[in-house]
Amino acid sequence: MTLPDLTPADIGPPDTCYLPAWQAAAQLARGETTALALVEACHAAWAARHADINALVLSDFHAAREAARQSDRRRQAGAPLGVLDGVPFSIKESFDVAGWPTTCGNPARAGHRAETDAVVVQRLRAQGAVLLGKTNVPLGLRDWQSYNAIYGTTRNPHDPSRTPGGSSGGSAAAVCAGMSFFDVGSDIGSSLRNPPHYCGVFSHKSSHGLVPLRGHGNAAAGFAEQDINVAGPVARSARDLELVLRAMAGPDIDHAPAWQLDLPVCDMRHLADFRVAVLPSHPLAEVDASVSEPIEALGHWLAEQGAQVDWHVRPDFDAAALWRVYVLLLRATTSVYMDDAAFADALARSRPDGGDDYATLQFEGATLTHRAWLRLQAAREQFADSWRRFFARYDVLLCPAAATTAFPIDEAGEPWQRTLQVNGRAWPLTTQLFWAGHSGLCGLPSTVAPIGPARDGLPVGVQIVARRWGDLTSLRFAQLLEDAGHAFRPPAAASNHSQD
Repeated sequence: MTLPDLTPADIGPPDTCYLPAWQAAAQLARGETTALALVEACHAAWAARHADINALVLSDFHAAREAARQSDRRRQAGAPLGVLDGVPFSIKESFDVAGWPTTCGNPARAGHRAETDAVVVQRLRAQGAVLLGKTNVPLGLRDWQSYNAIYGTTRNPHDPSRTPGGSSGGSAAAVCAGMSFFDVGSDIGSSLRNPPHYCGVFSHKSSHGLVPLRGHGNAAAGFAEQDINVAGPVARSARDLELVLRAMAGPDIDHAPAWQLDLPVCDMRHLADFRVAVLPSHPLAEVDASVSEPIEALGHWLAEQGAQVDWHVRPDFDAAALWRVYVLLLRATTSVYMDDAAFADALARSRPDGGDDYATLQFEGATLTHRAWLRLQAAREQFADSWRRFFARYDVLLCPAAATTAFPIDEAGEPWQRTLQVNGRAWPLTTQLFWAGHSGLCGLPSTVAPIGPARDGLPVGVQIVARRWGDLTSLRFAQLLEDAGHAFRPPAAASNHSQD
């Protein structure tokens, strides 16, 4: 990907810490700034808002400054390592960084230190990107909020009384607050999608298997490809997403001798070229009007631009059946994080075929036999066939990333015991998983782009889903939305704080 020929006035606020990564990279290439100056800008943003946001919970600005100086010397010698050389970034706490803890928020792992960098960290450092630190997560990566007993609570930069989302909540909050130019998170249950939606930034949930996950999670789950789970970037521009994705994507080391990445290109240059399906809500997971109305308005606007827009269209599968398979396979995958006591408790609570509510399915999924897991693969393949037929008719599906805007922080009880107010009624918080599993079960890519603010004044995003391996299609659509004005806006709290 080449950097776009745009001026600073074309996109984004003038503050250095809020520049899109692509623009910072372009300034570095032209000699208009230095990597050290970019690190200092991030450090200043961290110093200004860390006390109330608590997003970048592990940092080493001393090492970052030294890495930035090395980058500046490479630039001066005309030998940058890549487009991202000198651009500061952060990483979700669940990714390994050599010598740093990877706890996934679990106090039992507080003394752990990683021996090597995760693959994504290796690849970004090989490009010369400058690591600043790690961003916060919920315990075991299992919440739509980001808090734990080690690092505390992360708050939304737009309203610190509200959540930034989870489990990549620290990622979205840090990028939103200008503490890093981009971050890399992971997603198995909307963890890369609800935080950018809540915080008003961009993200990309990559096609399953596109970005190796080796070095993500605890030692038991640090292999390259985990079922449903993916890695992807969080940033302040849709162009940043593509830059970072290209730096990370590709086969893991064992497959590299035989595999070569060649993503299908997107040749559509205008929003009017797209065939768009719009699904602003669903009977199984009702969406609050504060979220569904902006998505509906976007669909009407796209039709005015000349795009083909169809409303309330769905793939030809039983969504309730997909939900059940998704939750079972989701919890089968995440059971690797359970210690023996938690697994024994799940065995005691498991009631196969005891119901389709999340509270029941989570224990059945965590204790699935391998035979039962294999039998669910046939059902998943049928859902994938339906998606293939769907994307023969449409280029993208526009739908919510979550049912509401950022909700007030609520740390009482377990996530599956909480409720969410949707259109004045209480819904189980776990219904948000519908918008994760609907496309996530079959490994489809999803890009989240800000389209708000919502009528409550908070950020709102749209989830842009494309066919498997159609990452460049959903990214292109988000880039065109951004060009049309649906761009990152810095949190008002930041400007207010700077005047204190």
